[in-house]
Amino acid sequence: MSEFSGPLYPSLAGKRAVVLGGSRGIGRAITLRLAREHVHVLVNYARSTEAAEATARECRALGVEAEALQADAGEAEELARLFAHAGGAWGGVDLLVNNAARGLERPRPAIEQRPKHLRRTMDVNLFGPWTAVQLAAPLMEARGGGAVVNLLSPGAFHYMPDYSAVGVSKAALTSLTMYLAVELAPRGIRVNGVSAGWVEGSEGEHAYRAETSDRVRPHVPAGRNVRPEDVAAAVAWLCSDEAPMLVGQTVHLDGGFEAASWRAILEPPDAH
Repeated sequence: MSEFSGPLYPSLAGKRAVVLGGSRGIGRAITLRLAREHVHVLVNYARSTEAAEATARECRALGVEAEALQADAGEAEELARLFAHAGGAWGGVDLLVNNAARGLERPRPAIEQRPKHLRRTMDVNLFGPWTAVQLAAPLMEARGGGAVVNLLSPGAFHYMPDYSAVGVSKAALTSLTMYLAVELAPRGIRVNGVSAGWVEGSEGEHAYRAETSDRVRPHVPAGRNVRPEDVAAAVAWLCSDEAPMLVGQTVHLDGGFEAASWRAILEPPDAH
């Protein structure tokens, strides 16, 4: 993949964004890509203060305003504090990226999942984005509209072993994306989702066996696994005025992996 050479979407310049879970992995890539598009970025984090501050510094070095702000996406009161700051001292909100997530720290089959873990996963992965959009929408409307991008998951659409807590929560978020999109579009706010395939170099990658990336790669028609920067590019596009009629949609970003999933089963081994 070639290095990013500069801003592609003039419509994003000067916008103000909140990226929930914006300090590491995919969230960091999204935050930096928006900064390169001349978007001012509020970098949210739950625990990784050092990483969030470092990401904010990188954004400021790109010539935009950037601030790291702690808030647990699974706690409504903390989100309320974050968006009160965003709508006040931060100067408003045009873009919201819901990237904060959890659930992989205790992988189990669905039948063995623990209620406490399920509830906490739902709090962060579903109710966090839901609350964030409720808080951000009036701020966006006051500025003439905006865009929301929810980070989804292929586990919402296909069975993945030991992924039930995340998969079910992301399936609910996928449905919520459609409902919010229909209700908010008349108010000038577009809501969409991005479901990335196996993202090499992401935080989620570390929750699986080390060789998983190598096992997935040969089955990706595009020839490589998805990278955090690929996800960031899709998010930037969805936030820009280049995608005005994308409303309530999910962009599946996997290099053709799902489209070719039956090939590995049905073709003889020497056909690849």
